[in-house]
Amino acid sequence: MYWGQPDASVSFCEQKYTITPYIAEYYNTMSAFSYMIVGIIFYFTKIRYISNVLLLMSLGTMALHCTLRYYGQWMDEISMLILSFYIIKYLRNDLLKKSTLNIYLCGIIAGYFLFNKIFIYFFIIFTGMQLYIYNLAQLKRNQNKRVENFLIKAYTISLVIATICWFLDQIACDYLGYFQLHAIWHVGTALAMLFGFTAIII
Repeated sequence: MYWGQPDASVSFCEQKYTITPYIAEYYNTMSAFSYMIVGIIFYFTKIRYISNVLLLMSLGTMALHCTLRYYGQWMDEISMLILSFYIIKYLRNDLLKKSTLNIYLCGIIAGYFLFNKIFIYFFIIFTGMQLYIYNLAQLKRNQNKRVENFLIKAYTISLVIATICWFLDQIACDYLGYFQLHAIWHVGTALAMLFGFTAIII
């Protein structure tokens, strides 16, 4: 194992070091490029700061799946929390005309480092943030603009399919492992962000 003994607190279904001795999970690592592509697409828009975090998340996701080490997991999960926070901050300001203080992000990250050995803590915080983003997206959808409605529906469908793939990768590995469902999660969530970001900037 090129990167040493895996010590991330979460595991994935893909077989390890089968394609190259330098990448622990080849398909999961390569599929993280989908986040980078979406980040580049929105780099020159009004959500450039969100795009920058998405580019960082792409690198963090690659680091986790390439190494399966704790530092890769930190890079991946912290960037996911930061990205979620800034999406919430943008949507709250745009839709509710309410500001969101960065001190909340500091609290979220501090909590992460206190409980980073317990994956369920990250999972609950991240899932809660995603549900809040979804609720905010529904507010935008209720503005009755046809193109935005289509994009929010596409965002929802992509996110639901991707989430199903994530759960199946975790609970049905013995039966479905060869489908690379976690890699599909990466591509599906990247598509969801593509649709969702497009909806919030038009």
